[in-house]
Amino acid sequence: MVVACFLAWVVSVSAAPQSISVNYKVVNNFPVKYVAVNLNDPEVTVTTALATRFPTGLESWNSIINRLHPDALINGTYFSLRTNMPVGDIAVGGDLIYRGVVGTALCITPDNRVAFRPGPQQCKPDWHGYQSVLCAGPRLLTDGVETVNAWEEGFRDPHVLGSATRSAVAWRPDNSLLLLTVETNISLTNLAYVCKGLGATQAMCLDGGTSSGLYANGRSVTTPGRSVSNVLVIYNSPAHFQQVAGECMPVVLPVLARLTTPRRPMLPGGPAPVSAGDPELVASVIKPPPPTLVKITNLVPAQAVQGVVPVVIEVIRDKRMTWTSLRIDGQLRAMTNIWPMQFQWDSTKELDGMHLLEVTAWTQEQEMLSRNAIQVRVHNTEKVADVGTTRQP
Repeated sequence: MVVACFLAWVVSVSAAPQSISVNYKVVNNFPVKYVAVNLNDPEVTVTTALATRFPTGLESWNSIINRLHPDALINGTYFSLRTNMPVGDIAVGGDLIYRGVVGTALCITPDNRVAFRPGPQQCKPDWHGYQSVLCAGPRLLTDGVETVNAWEEGFRDPHVLGSATRSAVAWRPDNSLLLLTVETNISLTNLAYVCKGLGATQAMCLDGGTSSGLYANGRSVTTPGRSVSNVLVIYNSPAHFQQVAGECMPVVLPVLARLTTPRRPMLPGGPAPVSAGDPELVASVIKPPPPTLVKITNLVPAQAVQGVVPVVIEVIRDKRMTWTSLRIDGQLRAMTNIWPMQFQWDSTKELDGMHLLEVTAWTQEQEMLSRNAIQVRVHNTEKVADVGTTRQP
C-alpha cells in the first residue's frame, strides 16, 4: 500500500498570475514537475493540437512550440512507432477528427468544464458537447480513489503496464487542471497516489517515456527525446489563442463528427438547423452520403485475405470530392487524392479474424460525401511480432 503524500520541498513560479503556474514538488519520494491551470479564469483556453503531418507524421517539440506559441503545453496520447498514428480519439475545436481503440478521454467543454470519460474499450463513447477530446490513459483516479485498470482499457504494452517515466493530466476540486511529468520510473499505481498527493480527485496518464514533455513560462520544463504526434495546449487569453487557433489543426482532415455547434448552421438546400444529438447523426445530416459515389471493388464481404492487400476504390467522379480515406476497424490508416484511388493494406499488421474496411469520400471543406464498408477475414499463416498499436516507452 502506498503511503499518503509526503511533501519534501516546494517551488512555485508564476507563468501568468492566478491562471498558469509552474510548480516543483516531491510527493512520496517522487520528484514532480507540474503546471497548474486555473479553469475558473474565463480568459484561459484549453485545446488539443496536432503535428503538422498528423496522423501519419510526427513533429519535433521545438517546432510545435515555435508554431503554437503556447503559454503551457504537454505531450498528448500514445502513437504507434510503426505508423506514427495515435491510439486514442482526438477532437480539436469541436470536431472529432480521429478515432482510436483504447484508453480514457480528457474532455473539455467550450466553457472549460472538465470530464474524464471511458474510451472505446469500455463503451461506445459519445463526445457530443465537448470542444476538445484527448483519449489516452489509463485512468488513475476516479473521485479521489485509485482506479488503475489498464488491461480493461485495452492496454497490453508492458511499458505501459510496468514502470516508466510518465506524463499525466489531473483535476482538483478547486477547478485546477494539472499537467505533470515524473522523470523517474514510476508505476501507474504510484502515479495515481502522486496525483492524489497533489490534491487531485480525477487523473489519467498520457504518453510518457521519451515522449514525455512539459512546457510553460517560456521554457521546456521537461524535454521529450523524440518528436510527437499531438499535444494539449493552454493559452491564458482569448486574444493569444485566436492568433494561433488555426495552427492547432494545421492539416486539412475529414471531420468524423461535429461535437459542438456546427460551423454551418443550415442544412444544404434547406432552412432547417442541424439539431444536437448523436455526433455520428450530426455528421451524416450535414451532408447525406450518396450510396454509389465510392465503393471497394476488388474485395467481397467475408473474403479471406493475406499479406499486402490492394484496396481498389471505384469513384463516380464528383467535382466536390477531393480525396478518399481508408479506415480499418474505425482507425484512420491512409488518405489519398491521387487517381486512380487505391490503398495498399498490410494485413500482417492485424490479428487474424474479421476486420471492417471503410472508405469515405470527402470534399475540400471536410464534408463527407459517401461511405462504403465491408468486412473481410484476415488469415495469415505467419504472424508478425509487432501486432499491437499501443505504445509507451
